[in-house]
Amino acid sequence: MKIFKICFLASLILLAFNLVFADREPASHQILKVDIDGPITPATEELLQDSLSRAHDEDFIALMIRLDTPGGLVESMRNMIKDMLASELPVIVWVDPPGARATSAGVFLVAASDHAVMSPQTTIGSASPVTMGGEEQDETMQQKIINEMLSLVRTVAKDKGRNAEWYEKAVTEAANIDAEEALQLRVIDHIATSLDDLLSQLGKKGLLVYGEEVTFESDEVSIVQFEPGFKYKVLSWLLHPQIAYILFLAGMAGLFFELSNPGAIFPGVIGSMCLIMGLYSLAVLPTNIAGILLLILGFIFIILEINFPTFGLLTMAALASFFFGSLFLFDAEHPYFQIPTMTIIPVILILTVVLLALAYLIGKSQMAPRTHQIGLPDTTAKVVSWSGRQGQVKVRGEIWRAQSEEMLSLQPGQDVQVDKVEGLTIHIKPV
Repeated sequence: MKIFKICFLASLILLAFNLVFADREPASHQILKVDIDGPITPATEELLQDSLSRAHDEDFIALMIRLDTPGGLVESMRNMIKDMLASELPVIVWVDPPGARATSAGVFLVAASDHAVMSPQTTIGSASPVTMGGEEQDETMQQKIINEMLSLVRTVAKDKGRNAEWYEKAVTEAANIDAEEALQLRVIDHIATSLDDLLSQLGKKGLLVYGEEVTFESDEVSIVQFEPGFKYKVLSWLLHPQIAYILFLAGMAGLFFELSNPGAIFPGVIGSMCLIMGLYSLAVLPTNIAGILLLILGFIFIILEINFPTFGLLTMAALASFFFGSLFLFDAEHPYFQIPTMTIIPVILILTVVLLALAYLIGKSQMAPRTHQIGLPDTTAKVVSWSGRQGQVKVRGEIWRAQSEEMLSLQPGQDVQVDKVEGLTIHIKPV
């Protein structure tokens, strides 16, 4: 009897559970969603390729790009458009959240999408091409660039059935419009106030998936967020203008200290790595060659100040070179790649402190009584490197700059004798 009651109660519970959750069936379709925020760079290009590859491999019915970009690099934008047009899955570009923008390169991505959507209070436009590298271009070359961009945006807009004339104005006149105007002018296909609203509109219109039209209700679709991989995170970090700027300066500083104090090794290794990564970033980003040359000139002034003291004149010239080089490092026509002044000022202040400390230590070592040099004459030293009449030797674990009165042919590791010490230079003679 007890067993019968237990079974009866269990049946009632199962029946109530089925009645409550009968309409909550699992979603029959999935859409992969990827967020693109910030400038269009090779890292963004990599992100789109990875998300498209996953969407194809895991049977998603579409890829949704949530876009908020001020623009970016033309080459990366072109490659992204190629990937979007080659995709057998529909690509949805949604300019979101409210306040977001799709300007410059972002306009081309919206034009090339299968479904162009904007949220209220978002904008699109300003797709006029700008030069990179700070060089001046004649009218013929500038017109070629504009015509090339016009041809691209006109082709993709017509292919997607959108207002090609407005897209041309975005390139030639830097036209800007909001979401409501974009819908009226057939620049976009939908305005969506929320993700559910977007899915509802797309489901009614249908998505062309591998040549077959798929319609659905909003509750029949689940959204899967695409998480960027480690490579994208490293690339996006490296291609941030402020990171590229700091890596370049850190690399130059590391090499400078290694050359000033041979044998330290650590500053040279770290400096070389930073310099390589910084140069890679600057090669990709729209840098101005004048800015790079000014930064390099600043380090040259520091070296000259240390070797030929000018009582701070060359140090001030170095700081001025650093400051103006930082301002001019990136092309002024790409404001979203500019380094904020609040980043430049602390860097310049840190460099000032380091320079003053270095000048103080060098001056102190040259003016202080040389008690640490007592006993060095007649001491045996080992050659580190040698060429003609000068080189480097190791004495009591320290590496010194060395000279000889006559031409000597010395090999690393060979013993020599310290003759005398003048300032920071040791004069040696054969044992």
